[in-house]
Amino acid sequence: MRLAADAMPTVGALFERYWPVIRNRISPGTARGYASAWRQRVGPSFADVPIDQITTLDVERAFAMWSGKRSTKVDALAVLSQVCQVAIKGRLIPVNPCAGVDLPRMQDDDPAARALDWPEVTRLLDVLPASGPYRRFVLGMLYTGCRLGEVAGLRVSDVDWETRTISVSRTASAGANGELVIGPTKGRRIRLVPLADPFVPVVVEASEKKGPHDWLFPGPRGGVLNSQNLSRALDWKNVRGQVKTFAPGEPPLHWHDLRHTALTLMFRAGLSAPDVQAVAGHSTLQVTQRYADTRRDAARRATEALSSFFAPLGLSDPEGGEAEKRASDLGI
Repeated sequence: MRLAADAMPTVGALFERYWPVIRNRISPGTARGYASAWRQRVGPSFADVPIDQITTLDVERAFAMWSGKRSTKVDALAVLSQVCQVAIKGRLIPVNPCAGVDLPRMQDDDPAARALDWPEVTRLLDVLPASGPYRRFVLGMLYTGCRLGEVAGLRVSDVDWETRTISVSRTASAGANGELVIGPTKGRRIRLVPLADPFVPVVVEASEKKGPHDWLFPGPRGGVLNSQNLSRALDWKNVRGQVKTFAPGEPPLHWHDLRHTALTLMFRAGLSAPDVQAVAGHSTLQVTQRYADTRRDAARRATEALSSFFAPLGLSDPEGGEAEKRASDLGI
């Protein structure tokens, strides 16, 4: 990057010039989120500011004032950080001002709380078509724990009938202009997911009359499904409330919650945390442990133990009386 000594570029100029470089580092879905974050937050805040004039406090102030959910604000911070990294490589600034930003503390997400229980899984199956490509696609997410784009990217040849596994090596999604983009998985690693007995007939049906390189779970016309056309075909916005509802202020049921469901069920089926991590493709065991539901298991065990302990005391008597006297005798 060659610039005159007095020609320090603005954040907007750097973004416009090097957006192709930034986009090349990330997945198509992430790129769409970053582009939106630039238009709605980063650009209005910093586009006209010379890159060497931005301080960490400026970034923290902008983060506090940006609208939207925390995740969308984090996307905006990531976009700005990428631009600053470009400036560092161009020797325009010595350090990234985004690196020292203190984000507000948030309660950890609980993906297990987003998972469907058995009655909810049954309701999901009831709202789906009785057969056909859309039902097979949704079952693909539910049985494998794959992300939606990963299911869309599966080919017939990815199924290994000898080992009863499916190789997950790519994701298929729509690009910025609606074009099909084939890329690596989020973790950029190939992994294997199980082919459980109930899922076998679904995969057999999906593979019929197809070549090894054909899509395993395409739409009815053979094209790749994405969240938009899948939701539209199933009228998902109107029927998902029949499957599971959440408290006011929480987002409604998402397709990604089927991944949460599958990983939670794997723990309930007895898989170890390292096994679930390998199937899920998580980068760390800490991420996987969030699905283990250990807090609920501990609470259930505590409920049984405390119920047995307190039972002789008769403390459930709403009128007090003898129960109150017995409690007093015990020094409670």
